[in-house]
Amino acid sequence: MKRRRVRLRRLVPLAFLLIPPVFWALVLAVTPTEWARTRIVSLVQDETGRPIRLGGLKLGVFGGVYLRDLELGTSDSASDPWFKATTARIDVSVLQLLAGQLEPSRLELYGLSLRVLRRSDGTLELADLLMRAPTKPKAGGTDANEAPTALEIKLCDGQITIIDEPSRTRLNLTQIQGNAVWLGRQLTIPHLQARLNHGLVELALLLDRTTKEPAYEARIRADGVELEQGANALGYLLPILAGTTDEGALDGRLDANIHVKGQGASRELLRRNLKGQGNIFVDSIALERTRFFVELKNLIELPDKVKVGSVKSDFTIQGGRIAADNLTLDIANLPIVLAGWTDFDGKLDYRVRSDSLTDRLPDQAREILGELSIDSRDLSALRVHGTLPAMQLSVAPGVLGLAGTPGGRRAEREKLREIGRRVRERILR
Repeated sequence: MKRRRVRLRRLVPLAFLLIPPVFWALVLAVTPTEWARTRIVSLVQDETGRPIRLGGLKLGVFGGVYLRDLELGTSDSASDPWFKATTARIDVSVLQLLAGQLEPSRLELYGLSLRVLRRSDGTLELADLLMRAPTKPKAGGTDANEAPTALEIKLCDGQITIIDEPSRTRLNLTQIQGNAVWLGRQLTIPHLQARLNHGLVELALLLDRTTKEPAYEARIRADGVELEQGANALGYLLPILAGTTDEGALDGRLDANIHVKGQGASRELLRRNLKGQGNIFVDSIALERTRFFVELKNLIELPDKVKVGSVKSDFTIQGGRIAADNLTLDIANLPIVLAGWTDFDGKLDYRVRSDSLTDRLPDQAREILGELSIDSRDLSALRVHGTLPAMQLSVAPGVLGLAGTPGGRRAEREKLREIGRRVRERILR
């Protein structure tokens, strides 16, 4: 009998070790995981109005529910998802599931893949998600006006693909890290960080769907982003970069700070209400690949050694236009400053500022212009107009005082080329 007691004592630690897995097996047996799966799918579909696919659901040993291969389709089909997440974890406990409750306060997304698409007709793929959704009464007779529970969202190692079909632009933001808070119909992203073409992009965003028309505000900062193919949307901010003469990229490095806000979900409301301001700088651009540079060489004689340059601008956004009064192109240390606007349809109209090659030039350069007897009005004859896909450079009629003479337009172009040649020989030789 004594030996038997010793053996029983030895079995006690083993019994304690077996209790947790046995208990967890019992929990898995009685927990309504299929109910949780159905409930999650229903909630997401009600909130987004989009079909959802869920690869699997697993309960965490230390709490939480893991969703595998979560996908949200377009409004037309679930086979073309605009949202994917390899794993999503929500902080719902086993006891909550046993009680039939599903109100998480924290969501962690791993392997996020999000597509933001503007179609060729200018409409947004996700425009309907911006619209104010009707408030639905809660189950159990709970007051629908009760303050919603905040859902904290953590993004880990995700990517966002931005596709703009009208400008043939495609941007891939990778290594996304950040946090967000979803509070009823309000989404706040205090800070999100991503990599874009070897550079850094930071974003802060506020989206409010509680009003009749959704309101939004965003701040974007880009640092050291390399320009590659498919960055044609920059033409709206810097029209002299719109389009290339070949399939090559413009190269260069981009720094920018942009702040925008507005209200509305439709294209017309977005155009009408969008306001903002910012500054942008692109250095080491392959100028010879731009249509602007080719057209400029037809008007002004430039040195053959000019291959790269830089451009910068402060701009404002209002009334459906992006306006700038100091869009500065620096070619071989010779700044050309333009003032004008580009609208959201791609139309543009810029003119060289009369003071751009006088007051803003270094003292030595201004002295040279004086020695050459060049009138600053002559230097402001250049006009950039048309559309982004079909940009035109021309001499403003009559600015050089030759419009009334026979062959006046041709004479004006020749006079402008002569000015460029004289500046080139004196400054850039």
